[in-house]
Amino acid sequence: MPFGSEIAMTPGLSQAERFYVKLFGAPILGLRVRARTILPFLDQIPVPLRIVDAGCGRGLITLACAKRFPSAEVLGVDLDDHQNRINVEMAKTLGISTLRFVTMDAMNLPCLGRFDLIVSTDMLEHLVDDLDAVRMFYEALEPGGHLLVHVPHMTRNIFGWQRENWMDIDGHVRPGYTRDGLTHLLTCGGLHVKSCIYNYNSMETLTNDISKIITGARERNKGFYALAFPFLLFISYLGSFYRSQNKGSGLVALAVKEV
Repeated sequence: MPFGSEIAMTPGLSQAERFYVKLFGAPILGLRVRARTILPFLDQIPVPLRIVDAGCGRGLITLACAKRFPSAEVLGVDLDDHQNRINVEMAKTLGISTLRFVTMDAMNLPCLGRFDLIVSTDMLEHLVDDLDAVRMFYEALEPGGHLLVHVPHMTRNIFGWQRENWMDIDGHVRPGYTRDGLTHLLTCGGLHVKSCIYNYNSMETLTNDISKIITGARERNKGFYALAFPFLLFISYLGSFYRSQNKGSGLVALAVKEV
């Protein structure tokens, strides 16, 4: 089943929209690019008992964690109560009793206890005090627990052309991070960085930029985007076979709270 096809359960979709999502999966190009590099990191993590997705949005990464670790308690945390209610119904329909969604500020994770895995996707660039957030993650982790984090890189890179990574995304307080900068941030927060890689290579970045031009990152021009998305997804998928060691428009890091 294509990644994210579960959002076909979203209330209010037409039959045609549900069929489209079941056929192609979640029609959110950036999410698909991120998932391709985030989810393989789950294979490097010892089987966790408790997982939280901090800032879970539509809950698709959360759901992927629940499927990968069916015996774990999995929480999705987000401030969007409306989306959380949709996510709860999705989990019920799928019969995944270990998956829950909580409406709260992800900065309050320690109130929920400690976790063996925290996933943070595109959260740190929204926070003025990102070091405070990393320290909060450290507090919320069990000893030996892992933090899996994705952030934008400081620059967007397309076949040698670089520009600052401002994408007019609501709430961003910085364009992104360098690899050394992200590693330093996580280390200052008390974590040991096991791996930090680039994603969003040139083809993935180009298709993501085209997607944003069409939609304005606000779901505009849905008909045109529905026609373009399968081609953009295919091109970005071809691009994913090459993963640069020193260039990309995003970063994925895996860090651990050492025992």
